[in-house]
Amino acid sequence: MEKPGPKSGPVPLKDWERADKVNLEVFSYGWEGKRAIVRMHLPMDRDMQRLHDATRNLIRCVKHSRNWRCEFCGRLSRETQVQTATWVRVDPPRMAMYIHHICDHDRARCFAHMEQIHQEMQRLDGRAVTPLPAPPPKPTGEVYPRAGSCAGCQEDESVGPELQRCSGCKLTRYCSVKCQKDDWPRHKSTCKQIHSVSFESLQ
Repeated sequence: MEKPGPKSGPVPLKDWERADKVNLEVFSYGWEGKRAIVRMHLPMDRDMQRLHDATRNLIRCVKHSRNWRCEFCGRLSRETQVQTATWVRVDPPRMAMYIHHICDHDRARCFAHMEQIHQEMQRLDGRAVTPLPAPPPKPTGEVYPRAGSCAGCQEDESVGPELQRCSGCKLTRYCSVKCQKDDWPRHKSTCKQIHSVSFESLQ
């Protein structure tokens, strides 16, 4: 887990950051140390809710960027747990997102590991340690899209080496030109805000 940054005042710019933007760094975690780092420039804003709303589409883009497996057990991942830290009183504002790929929140062992990470982040940020809230119950019979499938159709059958990355952001993957065109209205804003993408294996 990356340590949260300063909470107020001027901060020196990193080499990829811009003084006129909200600088967002995204860390995505999967099985066996697989990780992605996405750096983005969001429009300048100091309203936390608007900033959080502006990142909602990004989660889907990251989920479908790689054949992610559960960070804690290695099973196929279909769900994500997202943590967001926002520093609107620093200049320029900064955000950090931590996206954890999980097989199923209802699997007690994996949820317990995620809760440990949740509480460690609270300690690093100097907050009171509280339990990780359970997600709302899934509708009966609903199966979420598999991580690493096409970001457009999100069909399990689309998972495979033939998926092509968006040439603009180098993050999101599609199984066909049609799926990419159909998904463009959703993906457009995120695509234009991405500065860089890197994929790593820490083990």
